[in-house]
Amino acid sequence: MKKSLLFIISLFFSLAIFAQECSDLFISEYVEGSGNNKALEIYNPTNGDIDLSLYTIRRYSNGSPVFTDEVQLSGTIQAYDVVVVTNGQTDSVWVSNGGYWSLPIDSVLYSLGDLHGSGIYPTAMYFNGNDALTLEKITGEVVDIFGKIGTDPGSNGWNDIPPTYFAGDQFWTSWTKDQTLIRKPAVKNGVAANPEVFMVNVEWDSIAKNDFDSLGYHRCDCGYLGIAQNVFKHSIVMYPNPSTNKTVTISASARIESVSIVNQLGQIVYTENFGSGKDSVVIKGDFFTEGFYFVTTRFVDDSQYVGKLIIR
Repeated sequence: MKKSLLFIISLFFSLAIFAQECSDLFISEYVEGSGNNKALEIYNPTNGDIDLSLYTIRRYSNGSPVFTDEVQLSGTIQAYDVVVVTNGQTDSVWVSNGGYWSLPIDSVLYSLGDLHGSGIYPTAMYFNGNDALTLEKITGEVVDIFGKIGTDPGSNGWNDIPPTYFAGDQFWTSWTKDQTLIRKPAVKNGVAANPEVFMVNVEWDSIAKNDFDSLGYHRCDCGYLGIAQNVFKHSIVMYPNPSTNKTVTISASARIESVSIVNQLGQIVYTENFGSGKDSVVIKGDFFTEGFYFVTTRFVDDSQYVGKLIIR
């Protein structure tokens, strides 16, 4: 079974053409919430600023092989920083041909946006869980794909169940509808060619519907804003992540001197020094509540690593 899974994952990656690591923008977070709570976070994994006017977000609606609408980006994204693009509809709109009210985006989510869609349907920021999305250069070069262009997985979108990875009528298994997804830290570049199969769980972690707390920041092994480059000096694994039992294990290739954990309000909820150091530590406690945390692991050589931990 393990060999088969490894073969499938290897096949998936071999069928896609990937850009050089840490060389171009990619989508780092995906918000598909209730109503028009839609947002994408874009991350710059390079060590230089990038002109966003050279890029556009395109939606391929309901399995369309060609893009149906787009949002042209603007401004500048700094090195190791992110830009958040949200739906721009801030008022309720009566849809006469459907006979319903189209509800506005949550004001909190809108406030987290750096850029916004027009708020007038259609734009790419009216995506649903069965739409493919791309980040493309205005020259037509695709730098990242979410989903699979030309494939409609059904109204409930994609899930993590082979062989189709379509949720079908099992809405409770969906990863791309009513979910927030965060790109895994090990992902260093976008998907540049349409995948044979979209296995969302390979590159993404899933958190709850209408959870916007992690927007505006992305932890990537390429580096991130405000942290010294020696952060990634050692190999380190933090698991499970997300954690559902208020327990996390941190294992590293170097000896761990201390660990401190800060919640999303900036409060230190845990800190411990391990003296001469440990290769692996287990942290468990009722101080963990649902949300996300920043975990700082310091090694005996004074280098450190900061990672994001999600507690469900």
